[in-house]
Amino acid sequence: MAKITDEFLAVIGGLLELYGQQASTTKVNIYWSTVGQYPIESLRKAANVWVRKSEFMPKPADLIKLMGGAGNHLSPDEAWSIAILASDETNTVVWTNEIAKAWSQAEIVYCNGDKIGARRTFIEAYERLVNESMMYCRPIEFFVSLGNDKSRRVDAINHAVFTGLLTKERANYYLPKPENTISMIEYKYEQSVSDKSMSHIANIKQMLKTGYVSI
Repeated sequence: MAKITDEFLAVIGGLLELYGQQASTTKVNIYWSTVGQYPIESLRKAANVWVRKSEFMPKPADLIKLMGGAGNHLSPDEAWSIAILASDETNTVVWTNEIAKAWSQAEIVYCNGDKIGARRTFIEAYERLVNESMMYCRPIEFFVSLGNDKSRRVDAINHAVFTGLLTKERANYYLPKPENTISMIEYKYEQSVSDKSMSHIANIKQMLKTGYVSI
């Protein structure tokens, strides 16, 4: 097991002090073994949220829940509805490691034409993988598997943001970025401006070129 960090001790020690509890080697080791694998910033945020809402010292499970941890995995049915999208390579899929690994086992059965068997294989593998992640307190991490159809990527990623699977910051990493401001304006211009407005703008541009502006 990795050595307990000073940053971790500052968070847990601060909680113990705030709630008037005596620190002990056993107690600190329990917290370290259960929540020590989570990013320290996530732990700090979870601790800050907890102290605002409760007058009691948080258990490791309380902090894990606030960090979106083991107890917040998607249900097998929810996971399957995401995994099945991967059967079409044009789809962009937002999923967890557990969903992706379970699908890799079910995909062979699915491709052989047994959809019912594929779903059963997926659920059995997914539940096993989730239980393993919960045992080792692995945080839930969603990532994007980009499909071949670029035009559908934006919708899939934006939907993941809407449903809370991705943060906006994380989604921006996958969303297409315009080469420059002008190209972005031109894109919006072509998509939304009516023929009448285009004619009006063209007249304004011509007047600016000639130096004559009609009032």
